[in-house]
Amino acid sequence: MMEKLFRIYEEFTSFEGSLFKYALSFSILLAIAPSILLFSMLFRYAYLPIDMVLNFVRSFLPDINAETLDQIFLFFVDKDYGILSFIITACTSFYLASRSIFSFLLISAAHEKVDVPKWSIRIKAVVMFVFLTVVLLAGVYLTTKFSKLFPLISAGLMLFMFTATYRMLSFRKRNVSFGFIGGMFTTLGIMGLADLFISIVHNFTSYEDIYGPIAVLVTSLLAIYLISCIIYLGFCINMVFEEDYGNEEALAMKHAKFFAVCLRVHDQMTKRIIKS
Repeated sequence: MMEKLFRIYEEFTSFEGSLFKYALSFSILLAIAPSILLFSMLFRYAYLPIDMVLNFVRSFLPDINAETLDQIFLFFVDKDYGILSFIITACTSFYLASRSIFSFLLISAAHEKVDVPKWSIRIKAVVMFVFLTVVLLAGVYLTTKFSKLFPLISAGLMLFMFTATYRMLSFRKRNVSFGFIGGMFTTLGIMGLADLFISIVHNFTSYEDIYGPIAVLVTSLLAIYLISCIIYLGFCINMVFEEDYGNEEALAMKHAKFFAVCLRVHDQMTKRIIKS
């Protein structure tokens, strides 16, 4: 056990890991605006109430951030978007918001020694983001139907999403339980962070007095960084506790036919560029 804990520490504090935590934070920050816009528009066109998801997000933010979040959501919901503008905005938002998943896939590919074109990884990132968006919308719909079970449904939704995310991040074929340990840790970590972070901000800091009107921005950036650390730590735990840790390149590839086609297309394009 001590050896595994040391391996987790090495992975989490490695040069690549340190860079990735900041990269993931920046990717999440970059994805916030298009994601809020996309989800607001989806809730509007699907006639789903946004109160449930807002209550869930508010639990992770101090009061100064929650009020701003409400204003942003209501601003987008009240906008009169046409179908064409909705499609264009949705496509752009999917692309930008999937960058956080794309950066995660890059480090997973490097760890598993996978050599595939980056544009094929980009395609996988978009597919993953679409899947996670559908799961999130389904979870919101369930909470509207069973509001009394909101805490249980939200916890189960987070566990499923993070477990599925860690499984999909791998390019190799894994056993059935792969992703569960990391998903459980990340779920508990983020839910614990919700209460701990708000308590620390309210009782032990004075962001409003020091930063004034930009206190919302400062606390949001801090929350994003802490969430990124928890997500990446869950990823490290998931890797180290896997019995194939360190020998991932010996495992068979998932979606091998798709990546084989991508490699052939990439090679042909490269040859044509060189000839020209």
